Amino acid sequence: AVDNVSFTADQGETVALLGPSGCGKTTTLRLIAGFETPDHGAILIDGENMVGKRPYERNVGLLFQHYALFPHMSVRENVAYGLKQRHWPKADIANRVVEMLALVQLDGFAERRIQQLSGGQQQRVALARVLATKPKLVLLDEPLSALDAKLREELGSDLKRILSAVGSTTIVVTHDQDEAMSLADRIIVMNRGQIDQQGSPSAIYARPATHFVASFIG
Repeated sequence: AVDNVSFTADQGETVALLGPSGCGKTTTLRLIAGFETPDHGAILIDGENMVGKRPYERNVGLLFQHYALFPHMSVRENVAYGLKQRHWPKADIANRVVEMLALVQLDGFAERRIQQLSGGQQQRVALARVLATKPKLVLLDEPLSALDAKLREELGSDLKRILSAVGSTTIVVTHDQDEAMSLADRIIVMNRGQIDQQGSPSAIYARPATHFVASFIG
């Protein structure tokens, strides 16, 4: 599924794993998150090898493609969930929830049920829940793919603003070239389980290293 894949993500950097279906990008994300175990090699987060550690031991925040929100909970309870699991004091949880909802521009939505929200609003709640626990690494799996074109464009710029505001180190998996170009500081183009090229969006676009990269980026 992945063959000798090696890359780094610097503190505060957003890296996009870009490629067609079956190229190994989602497997790479699952390896980092701890849902798969590599046959060889290491996965270092802040200098510590994570191989053998369970997902909850890695201090990684994962935004699933379909958000995985709890429908029986309010917006506030969803955002607070990870904080309660980590035994934060009640007052700190309340303050953090207010802070996160302000960041994703959902002030006043705290008591609403998930079913009362649009797809874009649900994505903002899911993002607030991921960021609330201050993860060392944020993993986004096709974050905009479930939205229509207009919402995708609107939320794409918002997502960039939110990630910059919290200074999180982020890895985004996407098959959408525009999404990778607009969100990422660096793009890693994957093909058949390997990295074909990595570099800034402008470098990838202007100087493709292989025929595959040139055709895929367009």
